[in-house]
Amino acid sequence: MKKSLFAIAAITAFAGAAQAQSSVTVYGLYDGGYNAKDTATTTAGVKTNTTTGGFTGGAQASSRLGFRGIEAIGGGTSATFNLEYGVSPGTGTTDTSATTGMAGQSATGVRTSIVGLTNNAFGTVNIGRQLTGIHTIIAGTVFAGNNMIGDLAYQNQVGSTSYATNTRVHTNAVRMNNSVSYVTPTFAGFNARADYSADRNTTSDNPNQVSIGNIGLSAAYVNGPFTVRAGFHTAKGNNAASGGVSTSTANVTTVTAQSAIVTTTINAVSARYSAQGLTAEAIYGNNKSESLGVQTSKLNVSQLNVSYDIGAIRPFVKYGIGNTQTGLSGAADTNTTAMQVGAVYTMSKRTNLYAAYGQTEIKVKTSSTAALVNNKVSAQQAAVGMMHTF
Repeated sequence: MKKSLFAIAAITAFAGAAQAQSSVTVYGLYDGGYNAKDTATTTAGVKTNTTTGGFTGGAQASSRLGFRGIEAIGGGTSATFNLEYGVSPGTGTTDTSATTGMAGQSATGVRTSIVGLTNNAFGTVNIGRQLTGIHTIIAGTVFAGNNMIGDLAYQNQVGSTSYATNTRVHTNAVRMNNSVSYVTPTFAGFNARADYSADRNTTSDNPNQVSIGNIGLSAAYVNGPFTVRAGFHTAKGNNAASGGVSTSTANVTTVTAQSAIVTTTINAVSARYSAQGLTAEAIYGNNKSESLGVQTSKLNVSQLNVSYDIGAIRPFVKYGIGNTQTGLSGAADTNTTAMQVGAVYTMSKRTNLYAAYGQTEIKVKTSSTAALVNNKVSAQQAAVGMMHTF
């Protein structure tokens, strides 16, 4: 009888230990609230206004649903996975779509899809679709990851294709598909990360096949209240058809359009001080895109973010300046200023209320044979809402 009781106890203990070594967590974030936007475009003295509003939510953060798990497999190593999908506030629709091409690296349908190994002594390797290392530098920590007008470096919300006003520094490298990343352990406050992907269609010889490549390196150093991050990232992919490849079959020559390769090189650095309720950070980023060896655009952005805790209330302010140049001649230059101001009220560990206002002004200078015309795009957004994490 004693042996039976001992056996049952041993089996129960073993099962409990095995269960403790493996876990799966369902998590998510829901941001619901009211947004009001107003955009005004002035061209050659003619002003056009566009106003939108509604309970669209998502101003502070993008809603999501995710699953993550970890299993200890011995030797101090654990196997991990993470699947995360976008959720549309208001309707609750889960977006599981996957966008290919360069645009897919900024899409928020399938947000994350990775499997990996982690070891305290050797670091972490993740494989799949994931955020890039350069993303962490540019997103910052003050009202981070918001989708509002006024955050110049992280989230451009004002655009005009004719004015080339996209100021999102890592617009082609927010995420990367079919990738591998390696993060070193932290030594004396320092760690580094390397990113690589080669997303190629190997089932066809078509020169227009989707072909995306990513190479990135970033590092972080933490010393007490100070954090410094820096990195670079190159995203390369075919975009638009140009040129041609000639093939001959039975005395018939066929010219197939060949995709132009667009290469975007991104550099970013951030410095942050956070202590006694005060957080102040400076972010600088630039990128340059080239196609067929010719520069197509160049961007520089500088931004300062500050927040301060007053009990459960955290007011914040952001201010950024930037400029964009298209082509080599600077024929369409833009100078941009942007700001955000607002406050977050912490109701509990998982729930907060927020109110924020943002504005952006883009001055556009276009040249022509007749005259030099100054145009302008300005936008404002006000938002209130509640964000809950689970």
